Amino acid sequence: MLEDGSVQDVVLVTQLPSDSWFEGFALRPNGKILTSRLDEPELYTFNAEDPDSTPELIYNFEEHANGLINVCPLPGGNDTYLVLSAIVDLVNITFEEFIVWRVQLSPDDSIPPEVTKVCDIANTGFSIGLIPITERLFLVPDSFKNCIWRLDIETAEVTLFLADDTMKAPPGEGNFFGLNRMRLTKEFLWFTNTSAGMLCRIPIEPDATEGVRMTGGVQIVADDIPHCDGLTLSRDQTAVYTVSYMDGHVWKVSVDPETGKGTTTVVMRSLASPTAVELHYINDQPKLFIVCCGEIEMNWFVQDNQNPWSEIANINSAVTVTAVTVEETIE
Repeated sequence: MLEDGSVQDVVLVTQLPSDSWFEGFALRPNGKILTSRLDEPELYTFNAEDPDSTPELIYNFEEHANGLINVCPLPGGNDTYLVLSAIVDLVNITFEEFIVWRVQLSPDDSIPPEVTKVCDIANTGFSIGLIPITERLFLVPDSFKNCIWRLDIETAEVTLFLADDTMKAPPGEGNFFGLNRMRLTKEFLWFTNTSAGMLCRIPIEPDATEGVRMTGGVQIVADDIPHCDGLTLSRDQTAVYTVSYMDGHVWKVSVDPETGKGTTTVVMRSLASPTAVELHYINDQPKLFIVCCGEIEMNWFVQDNQNPWSEIANINSAVTVTAVTVEETIE
């Protein structure tokens, strides 16, 4: 149900393992979803269009890590992904020993994934993602050191791309995470600050040596999205979607193309701790995929007890959301 009372088509796709925390999320060429678990070093895949499909555990990194931070498609690959693993302590909020892995999947999953170590990421705080610039260069948001690193996966060289005050977590109890999600388009590098509740962007342009370079300073698009997680954009970058893992909201930030300023609206409520979103166009129709963690028990992670999805799918579910009304469209 949208804020104006119109109805969206909301479909519960599948039930992922109970009491688990999923963060990484990618749509595969075969239409399946690849997702990674933060509280265990596990990769899963499932068919988002088949509500009867069972999520399949396809790889476990337990010999090298105890959690997976994120996944991203590898440019130039075919069903090829980079997976970021770490030693994770969710109770004490520590993240160490970051490793980048290359994972090659088969189209029908009949062959076990081919997994090879790419590189370590050294001397960072909390490397929270991998954003491809080229097949070799990646941007790495660091939520603890409040900066963005540039990573060369062939040499494992890590250099500073940008540090800015908009990436810092503000003072206050429970404000552990600053810079969080990032998206790269031809014109902008978009990012969120979870504890500050901000959506920002940086104007950029291609660079032959460094992959990309800034052409201006950080622009604050919106500052009213507390505890935001996940980030995805429409094709024309006038609609940005993010979620609140604390309150169960899905926000749409409508961006004015002229001013770059955003207007925030809640387009869905009462999801079970949503953490990741992906917007894809299927047959030229926009579809928003949301992965939810469910009822995570953590001393610093307090949730609303009113969770309508609990009766349907216990906890931890992946949900697809498709806008079907004229009143609320993706673009």
